[in-house]
Amino acid sequence: MGGPVKIEPNPFAYALIPHRRRHGPFGYEHYERYRPWLRDEFCFRCVFCLYREQWPSTQTWEIDHLHPIAKHADREKDYENLLDLCRRCNGNKSDKVVPDPCRIALGRCVQVYDDGQIIPLNRTGRLLIKALRLDNQAYTKMREQLIGILRTLAVHDKKRFASLMCFPNDLPDLASLNPPGNTKPEGVMNSFHALRSRGELPGMY
Repeated sequence: MGGPVKIEPNPFAYALIPHRRRHGPFGYEHYERYRPWLRDEFCFRCVFCLYREQWPSTQTWEIDHLHPIAKHADREKDYENLLDLCRRCNGNKSDKVVPDPCRIALGRCVQVYDDGQIIPLNRTGRLLIKALRLDNQAYTKMREQLIGILRTLAVHDKKRFASLMCFPNDLPDLASLNPPGNTKPEGVMNSFHALRSRGELPGMY
């Protein structure tokens, strides 16, 4: 028979272009208030390891400051400095300097294989993998297991496959949040909650 089933969408396909922020809220008194915006901004998955909210896990999700506030206190509540990460990646990153996914296409820096191995494609990829420890045993095993599970479900149980690759049920209604200011108000109308309300939300992402 043929080779391995190709999973579409690929669960560990890093973007081939830098992420372009769709939202621009500002003025909240605490950066935690940006959480619903960041969930929508980064498609309900960890920016660096691509783990999704829909996948079974004991992971919690945390807001990371790309530029640590210990050195950049003025950017503590700067939306452009905030990322949505799983706890493991946030802990591994700590105060390290890492590539900005809004400036660098991570898919041109690293590649994931079916056995869960992640390899660098350039110097930036080596920096990312080392800083986040993305090639350690835990990450590698996680990727290998999920790729195997999703490949099997894609063939034998498409409903369960879709449930793992679809959007969460609790999409944040950004239109109801009314931040003090918003440099990109048009992003609210294109949020995933708004798309679902209009019947335009893709089945999977």
